[in-house]
Amino acid sequence: MRPDLANYLGREQAYVKHHFLADYVERLVFKVASAYRDVVYIDGFSGPWKDQGQSFEDTSFGIALEALRKAKAEWKRIKGIDVTMTALLVERDSDAYRRLQEVISLYPDIQIRTFPGEFVPLIDDLIKAIPPRAFTFVLMDPKGWKIDMNAVAPLIRRPNTEVVLNFMFDFINRFATMQQQAIQAGLDALLPGTDWRQRMAELDADPAERGANPRKDILVSAISDVITRLGRYPYVMETPVLYPTKDRTFYSLIYATRSNVGIEVFRECQHDALKAQDQVRDQLKSSRRAEATMMDDLFAGTPTGNEFAARWIAEQEVAARAALLEMIPASPAFIRYGEVWPAIMAKHGVRGRRLARMAAEMRASGTLKFLDWAPRKQVPDDDYRIQR
Repeated sequence: MRPDLANYLGREQAYVKHHFLADYVERLVFKVASAYRDVVYIDGFSGPWKDQGQSFEDTSFGIALEALRKAKAEWKRIKGIDVTMTALLVERDSDAYRRLQEVISLYPDIQIRTFPGEFVPLIDDLIKAIPPRAFTFVLMDPKGWKIDMNAVAPLIRRPNTEVVLNFMFDFINRFATMQQQAIQAGLDALLPGTDWRQRMAELDADPAERGANPRKDILVSAISDVITRLGRYPYVMETPVLYPTKDRTFYSLIYATRSNVGIEVFRECQHDALKAQDQVRDQLKSSRRAEATMMDDLFAGTPTGNEFAARWIAEQEVAARAALLEMIPASPAFIRYGEVWPAIMAKHGVRGRRLARMAAEMRASGTLKFLDWAPRKQVPDDDYRIQR
């Protein structure tokens, strides 16, 4: 169940995050439950904080628990299979932790364990609490940005594990050039073994390249490299969450998976969340124009409707089409479609069905040749051989 926007007044960016989280957890858990009888959700920074719902339905853990419950019920109803759902919730603030206990009685069908304290020192305890053959989803959504990624590595490196990190880009970008020792130590712990400082210095030395977007590319690339290396993830992807009324990235959701299914689910949920984001932003801007007509000029020319999502998706499709051509070898060599689409979708924000249609269009135009295309087929199968 997707979140109710009415609970997110003044924190609409959290609505976008929770829209994605609700879709992702429900869709992915429903798919992986066919292979795993234990599913574990870990929230390293649970809260609750600033929630306005009656039953934590506007918190990350509330969203995830509801998705787990729904997936569990569907598997019981459709297949007669009882999947054990477990939530491990960590919170350091004593007042928030006391409130966190209330959620246990709301979800008697989910095995909930709460851990008081800091997330990183509890890594070993969390690992011990995970059944050996469980599928695990780890959410790291701190109030700030200080996470020792080397210390977190044993958890995210576990097999059958996926990760979402809320990467607080705008905060990190502001702190990146500050020289205070504590700040620099925190950034070193978050982005260990990367050359982000050198790349930022080179960027700042070139006036033509200055701006938020190039800096974002450097920082997101750095955290993606960290998760790839420490967690041994072949696929790490990002989706931007904008300020509610500014055309600027507030934070990035970084997603890591080792499976093709995860790639497909992420892209579907990402597109839906980006479109929901545009709708919310348009409503806020329209409301502000109505309340303060003297501000009309300020908002003139700003995106409305789904313009950011449409523009971003269009850019990603152009890049995906170019990547498709680049990956396909010239005749007589060939590559199978199942080897192509995961790599392209992991790098470019295109849905699986759209990429398949693009491939079919390129076949129809003669740009690509499929050696195994069956009659009346609309899109390629994974085992189809392709060549230019």
